[in-house]
Amino acid sequence: MKRTLKALFVSTYPPQACGIATFTRDLTATIKKEIGWITPRVAAIDLTDDDDIEYGQDVVYRIDHVHTNAYATFAEKVNRSGYDVVCVQHEFGIFSGAWGKNIVDFYAACRKPIVTTLHTVMPRCPELPRKITRAIVGKSFACVVMAKMGVDILRSDYGIQFANLKVIPHGVPSFTPLGEFAAKRLLGLQNREVISSFGLLSRGKGMEYMIAAMPEIVKKRPNAVCCILGQTHPIVKKHDGESYREELRRTALALGVQDHVRFVDKFLSDDELAAYLEATDVYVTPYVGADQITSGTMARAVFFGKAVVSTPFLYAAELLSDGRGRLAAFRSSAALAREVTAVLSHSSLKAEMEARTRAYGRGMSWDVTAAKYAKVLSEAAFSRPARAVAPPPRGVRLQSNRAQIT
Repeated sequence: MKRTLKALFVSTYPPQACGIATFTRDLTATIKKEIGWITPRVAAIDLTDDDDIEYGQDVVYRIDHVHTNAYATFAEKVNRSGYDVVCVQHEFGIFSGAWGKNIVDFYAACRKPIVTTLHTVMPRCPELPRKITRAIVGKSFACVVMAKMGVDILRSDYGIQFANLKVIPHGVPSFTPLGEFAAKRLLGLQNREVISSFGLLSRGKGMEYMIAAMPEIVKKRPNAVCCILGQTHPIVKKHDGESYREELRRTALALGVQDHVRFVDKFLSDDELAAYLEATDVYVTPYVGADQITSGTMARAVFFGKAVVSTPFLYAAELLSDGRGRLAAFRSSAALAREVTAVLSHSSLKAEMEARTRAYGRGMSWDVTAAKYAKVLSEAAFSRPARAVAPPPRGVRLQSNRAQIT
């Protein structure tokens, strides 16, 4: 029988509207439910200075990362705690300092074994994020990426020859099927061909290209409607308000497709999102960045067995291979229109894509993902072999409780 293991997850966390927060909530909730010998708790990173945020009982620390010494101070608390292992959800944008460099302070000072999930691994990246990545990998027992190409990039572009790189797919919550007809009726989308995309809205999502594709799509599929699901990213909203969403609305109006574009401006619950995905005929990710190696939204669409059209960012190219999806050129409304129309116009093509994504998606449920994390966390907590095989790069000096990046 396994010894009880106490795991501390360092991440953003709901009610903060953030994809990393949702990921951590779903992962820890599944571990708690399915892995009885692991007790997960959370150290929540406060992205804003909103003191009114109230977390649930699973959040045992709050990290006010605005303060210079926040991460080193937090590390000392963890060192004195009874936690067996720490699991850091790393995304450059959720930590303080240029490219989130201050998180390196935590790695320098923490004496607990650390498992790091790298949500972003950029090829050909600037020098500072490269140094940060090498520094945190060098202090981790193991690092998790969500696509095989993440391992290749770390080895080829970062020079990291680290044996303990793990590939664990992004998990997806299970759902109780409604059926496409019932879902469309529930959402008021009867007799419509539904194109959808969801997630926190920002300019990198490329939705202007999808809206610009709608006139051509509507010419051939007059019942088509594009549902843009999700609220504006809180950091984007703090700096730019709703300017991007309003630009999208104006574009739809100017192109005469305002009746074929629906905005759902809210952070959808799992049940609401499941209904929209069941109603979806084609799921789209017209992202403009080529280097993204994970997408929880695309993972969910694949799990639901949807036909997917995407720009060829790294994660999409891997996930949609073997006929699981169709790729459209970056920043090309014509390419998006062509691919989406092809799927909507050929029922056999759509059915074949759906069958392939459904079969692939069976291995992406949260219980499968949680079991793989449990294995890595257990190895880190109980075996504790030598961690680092990638020495700190030039310009990064790891000290007893501070990391200097020069």
